[in-house]
Amino acid sequence: MRYLGVDVGAVRTGLALSDPYGISCRPLEILRERDREALADSITAVAEREDAGTIVVGLPRPLSGTRNAQQTEVEAFVTLLATHAGRPVVTWDERFTSKLARGSRPRGQAEDSVAACHLLQGYLDHLSLTGAGEAT
Repeated sequence: MRYLGVDVGAVRTGLALSDPYGISCRPLEILRERDREALADSITAVAEREDAGTIVVGLPRPLSGTRNAQQTEVEAFVTLLATHAGRPVVTWDERFTSKLARGSRPRGQAEDSVAACHLLQGYLDHLSLTGAGEAT
């Protein structure tokens, strides 16, 4: 099963796609949509086009363990996306993915989709190590 990774941003949202076996992933594309309803529709369309069975959204959890406005906003978006997607939508900790993306992206590759790939790969690795069907 393919997985679609989503790194939600205020201006740009990066997407990554796993291979058909859910082992590895690659950066896919950047969506430039600020309207959350339209963004949910666009992500759903990409998931359908790419035959992704699960959408994995990066959750920006602060290192302090407290909640912040960005986390609350992404959680609200995940709820909205779940009503549009017609497939499971799960969250995965995205701490440090933007920093990793800045240091590891191939020349010319957009940072947002590389960050989405880092968070998706973390999720896929977790599934592989734990034998879990879905993680949240």
